[in-house]
Order: sequence, then structure tokens, then C-alpha cells
Amino acid sequence: MSMKIIVPLLLMFVCCVTAQDTITYQWPVTPFNATQTITGTFCEYRNTLSSNHFHNGTDIPKADGSPVYPVLSGTVYSLGTSATEGTSAYVRVKTFIAGQWKHISYVHIEPNPALSPGSNVTAGVTVLGNILTGQGHTHLTERQLVTSENSSGVEIGALREPGGLTPYVDTYSPKILWVKFFQDNSNVEFTTSKVYGNVDFISQIVERNGPGDPNTGSTTNNGIYHTGYKIYTADKSAVVYTPPVSGTRFKFDYKPLDTYVNNVYTLQSDVSNHIYILTNGVGGHGTSTSSANRTVNNNYFQSTLLPKGNYQLMVFAQDTHGNADTVFVPFEVSEQDVVAPVPPKLKAVLNDADKQVTVSWYPNTEPDLLGYRLYSSVNGATWTLQRNESQLTRNTTSCSFTGISTTTPVFFRLAAVDSAAITNVSEFSDTYGLRPNVAGQKVLIVDAFDRTSGSYKKLQHNFAAIAGQSVNTRYETAHNSAVVDGSVNLGNYDAVVWMFGDEDTTTKTFGPEEQAKAIAYLDSGGKIFANGSNIAFDLDRPSGPSNEDRTFLYRAFKIAYGGNETGSRQINGSIGMLEGLSFSFGDTTQGSPYEVDSPDFISLLTGTGSYSVAYYSSGMVAAAANNDRNSFFLAIPFETIHAKVHRDTLMKKILNYFGLTTSVVRRNATEAPTKFSLEQNYPNPFNPATTIRFTLPVSGFTSLKIFDVLGKNVATLVNEELAPGSYSLQWNATGFASGLYFYRLESNNYSMTKKLIVAK
Repeated sequence: MSMKIIVPLLLMFVCCVTAQDTITYQWPVTPFNATQTITGTFCEYRNTLSSNHFHNGTDIPKADGSPVYPVLSGTVYSLGTSATEGTSAYVRVKTFIAGQWKHISYVHIEPNPALSPGSNVTAGVTVLGNILTGQGHTHLTERQLVTSENSSGVEIGALREPGGLTPYVDTYSPKILWVKFFQDNSNVEFTTSKVYGNVDFISQIVERNGPGDPNTGSTTNNGIYHTGYKIYTADKSAVVYTPPVSGTRFKFDYKPLDTYVNNVYTLQSDVSNHIYILTNGVGGHGTSTSSANRTVNNNYFQSTLLPKGNYQLMVFAQDTHGNADTVFVPFEVSEQDVVAPVPPKLKAVLNDADKQVTVSWYPNTEPDLLGYRLYSSVNGATWTLQRNESQLTRNTTSCSFTGISTTTPVFFRLAAVDSAAITNVSEFSDTYGLRPNVAGQKVLIVDAFDRTSGSYKKLQHNFAAIAGQSVNTRYETAHNSAVVDGSVNLGNYDAVVWMFGDEDTTTKTFGPEEQAKAIAYLDSGGKIFANGSNIAFDLDRPSGPSNEDRTFLYRAFKIAYGGNETGSRQINGSIGMLEGLSFSFGDTTQGSPYEVDSPDFISLLTGTGSYSVAYYSSGMVAAAANNDRNSFFLAIPFETIHAKVHRDTLMKKILNYFGLTTSVVRRNATEAPTKFSLEQNYPNPFNPATTIRFTLPVSGFTSLKIFDVLGKNVATLVNEELAPGSYSLQWNATGFASGLYFYRLESNNYSMTKKLIVAK
């Protein structure tokens, strides 16, 4: 992520304050006078107790049971056994030296039973205790020299130079693993390395006390002693900003107060990953035993201190013995940009190859566009990020997924993101879906809802997805622009659901290019179900439409505009294909996504084969079909029909009218079964879809229905004449409450009922 320069010694950055004292002493484990391995350093991060805290000592590995000796001769003043302290059992020794008192603690050892407070101990001779089973190290805590025998003093590092554990040889430099930029005191990252306002510099740094990978191993992932930063020009030729104390932000000579540990380390830190908030350090803590200098308050880099432009952040790290690492990271001081890209425009969602789904879109044109984020869902409610802007860059306009074997609906939506300092994310695109991998006939849903005013005010919608949830056969979705520009060919589909939604009186429904595509498709035997507000008004009102518009409406659907004062929000099916169907629409209190202000009613063209199939409760014609043309016209938006069960029933009847088998997929057609059967659904319990299979040895009118625990028929999956064979279908229970349901198969004189469970 950055250029890196290794500097052997960073003496120019060393804090001007010297170490607390120069008292030296031998090691607490054998060999006493040879350098030892270190597995934990002073002031690194710990989140292993009831609260996060600083590590207050140095960890020295040794086998369980190994004896631990005092590093200085002195007197035991306190001890705690494993029976009372658990794994934190300890012995504490005080030594009078150089006219002052030195207190040192030895932790994770079972105290020598011969010792008690007041016992005198000799360096390298007296056994203080043995390392507890499972600990594999002793923890040495040293405190600053104090004048009072009974005041233990503030913890200091035992690896200081000069002073502390001697001899200690360390030839391994620290490692700066990464540097990132965040908005001050937040989790909001400047992902594009453009910054503005108050900025935190965050870095993961490890101290290495041995060879190996700095990402692993207890000797290669310890906490650093000394770190900070400076800011250079873009070419690194000059320093333009230096924080106080020569850029030092943290220098752990003394342990800060534990209450400030997460002002030093991020909450993502743990015992092996030390992630520093460099900008919170002030360079002064660790230079005094006073509590004022052991605090670490929130701080930041104020980017307005520098002119807008490009710079290099230099982060340095140094251990107690002069080994160092330096990293340069380019960044830009930018103006705040809060303008998000416009919502992307999906082109199509297609099952364009065996087990392959491709989502395509029209490119956004913002000059600072970074890329896109693509989300998927199996229920239209819970979304999963599938690809981000690093994968879908600004020049990407499609994304394919292979190995897709599902036969249940999948939905997609897209967001655009820019390259601002804090990435701005657009609102989502419309939601498109498909039901892939189903053999046989195929439906295309055309999203032609292009209006910018009317009852529905939002920039995007999920209405094509709502329609798709009611299509119980293979289907795909495309924007009407994709039909017009030839990206999607209507001729590849057995039927088209053309959705116009809440088109207002000033916006075109079927434009000239769409009209030409629709007529050519119908002339070649295609089937169209058109629905939406004001389609007939747009094409056939008394004044305004062209002769071409009127001709199209007459040719395509064999109807004319009747008026737009229906006085009704209730539609009833007439005798024939919609007999018995009754539903309301366009009322937001009943679940409609928007109010339908003034739906059209239509009139029939005599002698054309068109006929009424549904009426408003006020008596005007709401829907018409035409057998000669294989067209179906609904004068209201499909998505505004109240209750999914009514949308499902209507869609099924229309597609059945077009000759599409929408409820079941026949299997093993070459060999008829010998008996009736209804298999247990799988999976069970399920959410949101399950598969039901059954067999018929003879042809006959067959029904498969879902009932709730009260015996109410809540869904009809099959209600038609079926030939002998094995069948499977999927029931999508989106919109149904969790609980126990029953499904019953009836065919000829056979009847069987089984249980299924919706678990959400």
C-alpha cells in the first residue's frame, strides 16, 4: 500500500527525555547473564481481563515448572498463591539501592512455600517459585525508583537502554504493517486516501524480538516502544508538518493509566494485533510519573493546517535498542464532498448461460465515480453485498455469477460510490430479479416505470421484483431502454410483462421505439401483459396523442381510452378467466406502495376479438383480453394490488391464459408413475422457499393447495388438468407468517395432506 524506507537508527526522533533510571539487573531465569527471548513487551495491548488495559511488564518464556529467581537481592513484601490468585499467582520483592527503593514483581509462578513476607532473597540463588502449568513464561514487572519503602511506584519498561534486564541483544527491527486514514474518533475510513477535516492516522505496528513472520508468532507480534509521524511534500523533499516533540506520539517509558488504553489502541486491537491511533498521542506521556502525563486524550491531525494537495505521511517506529522502521504513505488533503452519485440504472438481470446469471447496467457519468456495489437477496428484504467498488470499478457495466443452481427467485440492486475523501454512496437502483434454471417457457418483465412525478415520488422502486415474486416460472427482468437499444430481444421470451407503474399525465408510456418493438413481437406470436396507470390516457385521450399512438393502442390491445374517473378502488373479475377474483388496489393503508390517483377505464373496439375480463366496482372496464392478439391489458399498476395472494392468482391466470405452465415442472416425462404419491417437502422447516414433489399415474384435474392451521386456503399452487408424470414445484412463502401449514394434493379420487413449517 505504500513505499517504505528502512532507517537503521532514528535518533532524530528519540524523545528528549531520558529513561527513568539506569539500574541494571540479571535475568530471572537461567542463564542469568545471557540474553533471553521476549514474548510480551511493556505497554502493549491486552483485552484478556474484565477490562482492556496496558501490559505492565515483560514476558520471558520458560518451560512450565521452571524455577524463577530474583533479579536483585532484596526482601519479599507480598505474595499470592494459585489457590487465591489463579494464574496470576506472584511474588513481589523490594530492594534498597542507590539510596532508593526498587519494587519488582514476578507473576505466573507458584510461590516457594518457604517464603513469606519479610523473607530475604538473593539474586540468582533463592527460588521465588516455579512457572505455573499452562503459562510457559514469567511476567516481570518493574517499578520506578521511589524514596518510600512502602510506595511501589509507577511501572516502567524492563527492556530500556541503559538499564533493566542485562544483557539484552535485539537486532530485529520493528515492522509497520499498514497505515490508514479515518475521520477523527470514528470508524469512518478515508478509503481513497483523500482526507479533509480532523483526521486520525491509524497504524498496525509490531515489535520483533526474534526472527519470523511479523504477522505470527509470540516473538514477532509484540507492542512497539516508540512511534510517531511527520508529513512531507509529495516528493518527500521537505517536511511540511511536525507534531510536537519531534513527531513522537507514543514513547512508553511509563505506563499510561489503563482508562486511556483505547485512546492509544483501536477496539480492533488484541494481544497479537497492536493498532495505534497515532494522532491521539501527544509525545509527553511516559515522560513523568505524574498522572497528568500518563493520560492520552482524543486528538487529531487538522488537515486545514495544510493547503489542498498531495503529501506523504511518514510513520516511524523504534524499539528500545535503536532498531527502526519507516513507512511513507501518499495522501491528499481535499475539500469535503458530500454529493453522492445518482442511483445507477440497471439494464437487465439475465440467466444468459447454463447456471450463469449476469447483471448489467448503464454507466454512471460522474467524473469522480469510483465504482459500484452490487447486492443480492432471496426475499427482497435481507441483502448481501456480492461485489464492491474495488471489483466493480467505474468502467464496469456488468457482473456474472456462475454455478448458480437455484430455481427460486434471486433479486439484485446496485449502488454507485465516488472517490471523495469520505466515500459518498448513491441511493440504490431499482430492484430487478429472475427465476433461473427452470426448463421450459420463459417470461420477461420489462421495467418501463420512467416517470419523474406522480403519486410515487422516489427515484427508485422494486416493482419489477414484486411482479417477479408472482411469476411461478422462469423469468428475467430488463429496463425498457434495453429493449429499445436491442440489448434484450423480446423474441427470446414466450411472454412479456410490461410494467408502467404510476405514469403521470406528462410522461410517455409506450414511446415510439417501444411501440415498434411491441408490435413486431406481437406480430410474430408473442404475448404481452401491459399494466399501469394512464396508459390509455397517454395514447388515446381526446387531445395530445399522435395518430401513431392511437394506432398502436388499437393494434396491440384492441382497446380505446374510456376515461379516468372510475370512482372505485375495487376490481372484480367477470365471467371467464378471472371469474371469482376480486381485489382492491392503490390504498397505502392496505399495503399499496403509493396511492393511485386517477386510474383509467377502457372501452373495447367492436369486432376486434377483445373482451372485458374485469370491472371496477363502479362498472367501468378495468381489464381486457384479446384472443387474436394474445394480449392482456390492466388499467392499474400491478404492484398496487393489495395482498400478494391476489397478485399471485392474477399473474397465474394471465400466464395460463397465454398458455404458459406456471405452477409445476414435469419430470421423467418418458415414463409414467404407477401410483399417486405426495412427497414430504424439502427443506422443512424452510425460509423462504421449499420444493414439493408428487406423481400422477393417470391424467386428471389436479389441485395442490396450502392451508393454515384454521383450515383456510391461503395459496393455490396447482389447479389445472395434468398429464401422467412426476412433478415438482416450489412454494415461496415470502409474505407469509412463520408457523405450521398443510399442503393437500387432490387428483381424480386421490387425496393426501402433509405438514410443512415456515420458519423465519
